[in-house]
Amino acid sequence: MTRVAVVGCGAWGRNLIRTCAELGVLGAVIDTDAEAAQDQADAWNVPAVQLAQALDDARLDAMIIAAPAPAHAALCRLALDHGKDVFVEKPLASDLAEAEALAADVARSDRVFMVGHLLRHHPAFQALAAIVARGEIGALRYITASRLSLGRVRTHENAFLSLSPHDVSMILALADAAPVSVEATGRAFVTPGVADEVHADLCFSGGLHAHIAASWLSPVKEQKLVVVGETGALVFDDVRPWPEKLMRRDQGVTLTDAGPTASGAEPRFVDLVAEPPLTREIRHFIQSCQTRETPLTGIDEGIRVQRALEHVQLKLNRCLDQLGR
Repeated sequence: MTRVAVVGCGAWGRNLIRTCAELGVLGAVIDTDAEAAQDQADAWNVPAVQLAQALDDARLDAMIIAAPAPAHAALCRLALDHGKDVFVEKPLASDLAEAEALAADVARSDRVFMVGHLLRHHPAFQALAAIVARGEIGALRYITASRLSLGRVRTHENAFLSLSPHDVSMILALADAAPVSVEATGRAFVTPGVADEVHADLCFSGGLHAHIAASWLSPVKEQKLVVVGETGALVFDDVRPWPEKLMRRDQGVTLTDAGPTASGAEPRFVDLVAEPPLTREIRHFIQSCQTRETPLTGIDEGIRVQRALEHVQLKLNRCLDQLGR
């Protein structure tokens, strides 16, 4: 049985700890805040240990890293050096150069390495991706993704880096390619240089276009992926209840003597297995550790997402510089 140490007992770390405990794989918890670590240790009847102790403990096979983002790469490297399989929450690293250096370390190891792009494991997205892969909505025309809320305003990373890596991961999976061009705009209203609302456009060879919007200053909460093809469209709306998270509509445009005419059938909801994506994600990691197979969101996928994020960041920085923000 794989035994996991979770590094980080913050808000998301506690979700990971609970999920590991429910799956019966939690072996230890770690945090620089001793009180936070002990609270989780007491809650789940596991030891709270120091990082060095966990690294040297052969009974702990893997580490799940949910520490602050700037520490991700260094913690991953320590875990790999001590023979641990690694799951790291997004973002993989602070920048592309750091991510590529980490990828080289992964390649030199024989360890399983997985990046936490949660929504790739969501039942609604997996059903959506299967429909697209079967060609049931025809060639893709465009994708829009929106991740908006009145939420936690960060000062060390902008809204796009905080909210949109999952959207980038889903879009790259559907496109099955890297974008050939990227544009981005945004505004920093609260902290100079840290954009609170961002719009990014990714264009792919073949004509597919994707638009991503991110904001933590929105008065409404929206977590939506819209995929439009030649003969149909799909809407993954994660704010809606489970029976309504994935909507499908057959639609198209007919050319007539009077001009193009758009038409569509009645929208219908796609049946889904109502299982938390975090449970599916951690189960997938544990299975990968046991089978030694490459995870769905392994280091190569992590690098592809990091590269796209970096391209967006470069364009966004240029926009902010021009605005003097």
